[in-house]
Amino acid sequence: MNWVDKLERKYGHLAPEGLIRYISALIVFVFILNSSNLLTYQKLALNGHLILSGEVWRIVTFALIPVSTNFLFLIFELSILILCADGLEANWGTFKLGLYYVFGLFFISLASLLSPYVYLPGSYFIYLSLFLGFATLYPDYEILLFLILPVKVKYMAGFSAIMVLYSIFKTPEYGFALLLCLGNYILFFGSSLYYSIIKNKLRRQNIARFESASSQETSYRHKCSVCGKTDQSDPEMQFRYCTCKTCGEKGVAFCMEHLKEHKNNNGTKPTN
Repeated sequence: MNWVDKLERKYGHLAPEGLIRYISALIVFVFILNSSNLLTYQKLALNGHLILSGEVWRIVTFALIPVSTNFLFLIFELSILILCADGLEANWGTFKLGLYYVFGLFFISLASLLSPYVYLPGSYFIYLSLFLGFATLYPDYEILLFLILPVKVKYMAGFSAIMVLYSIFKTPEYGFALLLCLGNYILFFGSSLYYSIIKNKLRRQNIARFESASSQETSYRHKCSVCGKTDQSDPEMQFRYCTCKTCGEKGVAFCMEHLKEHKNNNGTKPTN
């Protein structure tokens, strides 16, 4: 992505390292404030109607609302979040991860503004976009599901994507908003996924074509020495072997058409 590289050369020094770790600490802080009744999630939640009414801080603060309501689950949630962020940062660098996160905020906020009366669990889509990005780069990485069952992240990501698609088709009137919430993932990975799908499709077609050709070459019993027809390519054709002086004692195979030509040429092997 050339435009990302250009932005990184110009603004890369502004990107803070370990951004998601700082955000995770703020999420824990917000969780404690909410549990202590010092703050409610409703004051921070994404709401397109209220944003349009002037509560613009919601464009950012919705990402600080945890998905989990239990502290133990919150720790597990944030550990997965940090794992995904660290993996992306190691592969991309600090700036690109930060840009990916900012675009996530932007697209989710845009979805809320375009559908102001639709409830969108914004922080969930932030987590999901990071997880999908991690699974795309590290598909065979294993996570202990329920701390017992090892599962590769590509299967978990696939299940999550299916659930999102199900929600889109179930509520098509909100489908665009739901799809827009993953706009950062589509922007950063869409083209590479598309070309990967096309490449795999072409590879499968080439393999099938090669196997078909190999099967045809090796499965015939008779092959005309002139035209190349076989009992596999032309099952109705009859073949004969000639042992004249020109063909030799081992014999040469001919289809009936070229056998006649061969005889008419007084045993001289015909050519195409």
